[in-house]
Amino acid sequence: MLRSWSNGITVLYVLWFLCGYILVAGDLLPAWLEWANSFYLILGGVTAGTWYIGRYGVRQALILIVVCASISYTAEWIGVHTGRWFGSYSYGPSFAPLVFGVPLAIPFAWIMLLVIAKAFAPVKAGRKLWKGLTVQQALSPEKESLLRSRRRARRRHFWLPAVWAAIMVTSMDLLLDPVASQKRYWSWAAPDHGTPTLPDFYSVPLSNFVCWLVTALLIINIVNYLHDEYFDREAGRSSTYGPFIPWLLLLTLESLFLTLALRSGLWWAAGANVALLSILFLWKRKEEAA
Repeated sequence: MLRSWSNGITVLYVLWFLCGYILVAGDLLPAWLEWANSFYLILGGVTAGTWYIGRYGVRQALILIVVCASISYTAEWIGVHTGRWFGSYSYGPSFAPLVFGVPLAIPFAWIMLLVIAKAFAPVKAGRKLWKGLTVQQALSPEKESLLRSRRRARRRHFWLPAVWAAIMVTSMDLLLDPVASQKRYWSWAAPDHGTPTLPDFYSVPLSNFVCWLVTALLIINIVNYLHDEYFDREAGRSSTYGPFIPWLLLLTLESLFLTLALRSGLWWAAGANVALLSILFLWKRKEEAA
């Protein structure tokens, strides 16, 4: 049943992406159809969540979905109503409907981005790091050294994929936010006269990207500490739920926003996005080869 649902949602996502890509990239999207942008992100989040359920089970998927949706919504609500955290901005009609001032698409977009990032984060099986010492190890004069080594390995075991995934989410935001600002999906408020301002990146305050990194790191660390997935890389219950969906989501999202960025002359945004993703996948290759 889940497999048939997953296939149906994936087909719908691909068709929606293809139609949207033609309309948005060609500047053919009529005003009355701008809600399709929001639905694309919602559909992407549903596709990612459905894949995650099939891969890791309902309980583990609920951990990610609840933690991700609640923290991302709360952070966005604070930003919208106070002008702090992500900055002061207003949404255009592309992101309707709003729930208490926050677009419904926002938590779904975060779920999509974090599922993509977690799917590719370099993780090594680490169940043995939590096993007790053997009698021989406990009586060994090197016991303290062994315990320190295990503590370092545990920290690395959780922090490496968390930092990697958070940077990946931020690298995608380096592309998404400038494009969204250029296309008036949302507009950043001009600072008050005489108020000190931080540098910006294509009209997007740099503090916004820092907050994306911090928020992503917070969400992923909480999920990682609650998630059986990180005790065993092969915790996925079925080999049929491989990396195809994360690759599909990543490539479609990147191709859409890279096209929009290049058409809008956002060369630095496109370059920063591609460069960071390249560095991350080289880092992943090195870690997994070690």
